[in-house]
Amino acid sequence: MRHAAITALALLLTACGSGSSAPDTAAPAPLPEPTPETQALALNCSWLLRSDQDLLNLAFPDEAATYWVAALPALPGTRVRIDGEYPKSRYFSFNAYDPALRPTDVITDYQLDPAEGGNPYRSAGAAGGRYVAYLRPGTAPEPREPNTLYAGGIDLLGRAELPNPAWLVLYRIYLAEGSRSGGVPLPRLTLETADGGRTPVAFESCNPLPPEGVPSLLNDLIRQTSNPLPGLPFPLAPEQPQVVRFYGLPETLRQLLSNAVGFPLPLGAITGADTGGGFLSNVDNAYVTSIASRDKGSLYILRGRAPRHARVPSEAPLGAAQLRYWSLCTNEFVSQRYVDCLSDYEVPVDAQGFFTLVVSDPAQKPANATDTNAIAWLPWGSIYPDSVLIYRHMLPSPHFTQAVQNVPYGTPAAEVMGDYLPRIAYCDKATIEAAGSAAQAFETCAAR
Repeated sequence: MRHAAITALALLLTACGSGSSAPDTAAPAPLPEPTPETQALALNCSWLLRSDQDLLNLAFPDEAATYWVAALPALPGTRVRIDGEYPKSRYFSFNAYDPALRPTDVITDYQLDPAEGGNPYRSAGAAGGRYVAYLRPGTAPEPREPNTLYAGGIDLLGRAELPNPAWLVLYRIYLAEGSRSGGVPLPRLTLETADGGRTPVAFESCNPLPPEGVPSLLNDLIRQTSNPLPGLPFPLAPEQPQVVRFYGLPETLRQLLSNAVGFPLPLGAITGADTGGGFLSNVDNAYVTSIASRDKGSLYILRGRAPRHARVPSEAPLGAAQLRYWSLCTNEFVSQRYVDCLSDYEVPVDAQGFFTLVVSDPAQKPANATDTNAIAWLPWGSIYPDSVLIYRHMLPSPHFTQAVQNVPYGTPAAEVMGDYLPRIAYCDKATIEAAGSAAQAFETCAAR
């Protein structure tokens, strides 16, 4: 979503809707059923867009997550009130973004004090209830207000910060139960004065686009096909695949240029201000990634120690689990779409506590890439000739020091993550099928 589009959307939103004020803890009115009129007038909807594996599959998403997008007017002296119910899911959050699609702040499920009932993301077995949260302008103060998300601003090379021209918010749910929204209505958004005294805009409850029930066709075809489109250039994968931490677009460009020239370029002018993510990334996630090229191998294999993920949400970051969630996804370099993903509970782990993943076209899938043999498999994808592998860590507990989040900029990830950083190698179907175990398959491939 481009800067100009966001600004235009903000101007349109300011002209729509009206409502009455309500106390901060008042229960929200029942959400009205969408009508053709409110659906057609989508600019006055709380949530305008919803992720979809065919139609809105961009910015390197995770298949287990559903994203809803809101673009809200950044009017002086206002805030956005968020009335919601705790969904049934592994995780949910609200992230705010700047025009460069970098996250500026996040408020996460376990941080939301309930207005009624309990918060099951804090205490296992707590009865679900409702919450009231707020989106305010500017950066988060110290101490920050409870149940409050901050829109941040536009950093001008570290010299000044301009306010966002519009507030872009993503509502995420991972591994929802019962429905995409976790069995509860989507949160209701209200633009009100900073003190809650007046309500300039009460947004409608609409069905976000694309509409529900559209069958998935394109992504299934991409997964099942082995031949990329002809004539597409190869991206800048290294001669030997590397697994590196993602920090942000400037560092990603430096890595790609290093691959092109054949030696690592210096960090140069990249600073901490340039490592704040991008591509609508989630503050609660950190990523390591790798790029593999078809001209260097028809298949690649990945192996690393598997973190302990939360079986119930309250086990991380507040409990004994190492991570709330982790996943492995194959993505396309140019379109930024995911091809396929495996969530933590879908990845087989061997007796040594390691996972092993093979990525190939369907025709090159090894016969022993099965859960029984503790070898997972993901499709390469057919549109672009190269593959981006993304490995996510979400919400590490403080005792899990090897999490991706703990790798400082400029430090090799292996120094912090140890065995939890996957190793990667090109290989072929015959070599993996001849191996006696997942560990042997990887070591044989790595030694080639």
